[in-house]
Amino acid sequence: MSDFILEIYGEEIPSSAQSLIENQFEKLFCQILEDNEIKYKDLLTFSTSRRVGVYVNGLNNYTNSKQVEVRGPQVDASQKAIQGFLKSNNLVNVKKLETKVIKDKSYFVFKKKTKKKNTSDILKIETPIILQSIKWVKSMRWGCHNDRWIRPIKNILCIYNNKLLKIKFAGLDSNNFTFGNYHFEEKKILYSNYLNYQEKLRKTFVMLDSSDRQKLILKKIDAFCKKNNLQFINDSALLKRISNSVEFPNVYFGSFDNKFFKIPEFLLKNIMSDKQDYFIFKETNNKLSNFFGFVSGIKVKKDNKLVEGNLNVLKARFSDASFFIYEDKKKGLINRLNQLKEIIFYEQTGSLYDRAKRINNVLKFIYEKLGKNNNQFENYLIYSNTDLATDLVKEFPSLQGKVGGFLANFENFPKTVSQAFSDQYEYEFSKSYDNFLTYILSISQKFDSILGYFVSKESLTGAGDPFGIRRSTLSIIKICIDKKINLNFSELFDFHKNLYLVQNLNLKIEFSFLFDFFQKRTVNLFKEMGFRNDIILASIDREFNPYAIFIRAEKMTELYNSRDGKNFLKAFKRLNSLNEDIENQSVEVNLLKKEEEKNFYNLIDHIKKNIDESKHDFIFENFNYLCQLSDTINVFFDNVIVNDDNLKIRTNRKILINKLHQVLNDNYRFSLLEI
Repeated sequence: MSDFILEIYGEEIPSSAQSLIENQFEKLFCQILEDNEIKYKDLLTFSTSRRVGVYVNGLNNYTNSKQVEVRGPQVDASQKAIQGFLKSNNLVNVKKLETKVIKDKSYFVFKKKTKKKNTSDILKIETPIILQSIKWVKSMRWGCHNDRWIRPIKNILCIYNNKLLKIKFAGLDSNNFTFGNYHFEEKKILYSNYLNYQEKLRKTFVMLDSSDRQKLILKKIDAFCKKNNLQFINDSALLKRISNSVEFPNVYFGSFDNKFFKIPEFLLKNIMSDKQDYFIFKETNNKLSNFFGFVSGIKVKKDNKLVEGNLNVLKARFSDASFFIYEDKKKGLINRLNQLKEIIFYEQTGSLYDRAKRINNVLKFIYEKLGKNNNQFENYLIYSNTDLATDLVKEFPSLQGKVGGFLANFENFPKTVSQAFSDQYEYEFSKSYDNFLTYILSISQKFDSILGYFVSKESLTGAGDPFGIRRSTLSIIKICIDKKINLNFSELFDFHKNLYLVQNLNLKIEFSFLFDFFQKRTVNLFKEMGFRNDIILASIDREFNPYAIFIRAEKMTELYNSRDGKNFLKAFKRLNSLNEDIENQSVEVNLLKKEEEKNFYNLIDHIKKNIDESKHDFIFENFNYLCQLSDTINVFFDNVIVNDDNLKIRTNRKILINKLHQVLNDNYRFSLLEI
């Protein structure tokens, strides 16, 4: 058994790129080993701000030999073709060949054993190919070679069975050494084994495992919080990003002047965490603390100057923010509405002012459809996106909405409106959150963003989602489900389309396109919730009401899992198997001779009436009725010969079957279930 290690050492690697390369290393090296049937015990990947790598242990030194069947020409082929096959396999005559019948034709086949291959030879060939195949969001070339990487490479460590494995990539030959943390020394570290490699790197302030770096940071933070009676505001994404920015985390702490608390809390947090990558804390009374923490790759004996330098940067940021707040307060939201006319939303979708008017109308439409009144807020909602013209949002784009809520509160808008402005861009809301206007505003602005994107771009391809369209779609679906909002998206689309026409804008897409897009997101989301794929598809109606779809999926699951439900679905399966597509014809009542078919006929009208009265939920709300329904269907098929010799009676019975099938399937889509 042997092990293999590859380490690419170079210049600074962004945090997002580290995750990307680790994932690809794992996938590609696993694939190579599996394709060549090379057994191994463990495969690990690692990354820091300066290096990425993969380590595999318990490797077999050779691939297993195996028998391979090579198919040749047909037995009755020309001698020239047969001789050519023999020659290509180093054979003298056909005695070494066997025959095999494939699709009624007889072929010559040759069974041969493959040779064992050295695992080291395979890795030597495949590793450079893997490195060349890595897909970066952005990459670069340097020097005179054509290979690309995220940043210039300085060294390649490549070892198999504790010996140098010679490969070449990006103009560099592989070595049996690496380097420690460049902040401290540039001495070469010779590789002897993986454990020794980790220990030597640790001594030179390199921690290979990101989770280890995070644990060390949290340990230092925990000690600081206990000492100062603070609570850490833990942000896992921020913690990961910061730990990936260094090879060894040195944690420092400082505090800013309380005078900066005149800046709104959401802005202080954004500056410290998003702009400066600082950790933030709360006091025991849940208020924001003036303490902050940060990580540096440099370890200093006297940290005063390092902390002071970071504090000066923070003060400058706070001062800029104070200036922007002062300027934005002077003009406010109301006086900025006309500025939106000068800002294009998406190409071919008008200005942000046009968008503001659309959203305002959509809000009214949704409120009316839900039977609610928003008259008390009507005069304020046109300003929901006005903060996009403020200096604060221009400087801090991620704070759109939050700035609007802050300024709306400053201008004495109703608190419900201010909160809705602040939270309209959130993607999920907690159970305790309770502002109905926020939900409707969030749905309205996201729905308009989705339509606007497709007017401009017409399609969304690839795995990326730079404009957050997939995420916005999921958010709308989740809000409707979590907050029990019954909203018909087909009607919403038609209303929105008319708004575009009024503004002389062309909404190119049809609802069928949007339906397919929403359906894909819904299927994935509901699968995560634990619903079966067939139940999800059976629950989605053409009106596309996310909350109604969710309720239907729950009820369909309950029916599917109940004893009476299973019996009914078996009966429906009989109905489905004998159903034929028949043009719109009526049942001739006078041809119904048997009691079983009369009961069957009466059942259709009874179901129609009850479905209309219960808004399609009759079956799910009356499980006891399922037994009667199942019995009526089964008794009919047990006692009535559908294919009667009399053509009129036969046709009439087929129409009868089709009518009941149509009533059940149009309302419940049972035929999509895997029964």
